[in-house]
Amino acid sequence: MTTAPETAPTARPGAAELPGARSEADVIAVDPVTGSELGRLTLQAGLKVISVLDAAAGEVGLLASDLRALYLLQVVGSQNAGELAKRMFVPQSCVTLIADRLQKRDLLSRARDPRDGRRVVLTITAEGRGVLEAAAVLVRAELRSFFAPLSAAHAQELAVLLGRVVVPGSGEEHAAPPA
Repeated sequence: MTTAPETAPTARPGAAELPGARSEADVIAVDPVTGSELGRLTLQAGLKVISVLDAAAGEVGLLASDLRALYLLQVVGSQNAGELAKRMFVPQSCVTLIADRLQKRDLLSRARDPRDGRRVVLTITAEGRGVLEAAAVLVRAELRSFFAPLSAAHAQELAVLLGRVVVPGSGEEHAAPPA
């Protein structure tokens, strides 16, 4: 009985260009089809954005979580703590603490929902919008620098592609497309 000669696995198109790939085994480990390399790169970019938010929040005397809450209240509109927690990917108890801090500085207000008196609605105040804008100026400058290697068209394409995975401002992921 003869056996077929063993052949070395062939690299996938473009695999040689994957960052960190030194061998075929590495290529398999960082193959974007498996999501590991895409996940790593997305995480690295996300961590950079978080560090930018941390720095900007510090400049305006807030925590990054406070800044994120103000941003979501500005973009999405008034919402209750449960809705905001879902969008921020944090427990509702964290949003309560964030809202306490922001309310003490008059950056957000709490009010009973006129449609359902059991609900408390969080709303960004004019002062909160001012602080958010001051931080946004810093964030935009840093992110422009971070994404400078991308052309405007590539940056827009990246935003569109990420928007297919995460619903902007919702804290939700899109459903996977049918196979």
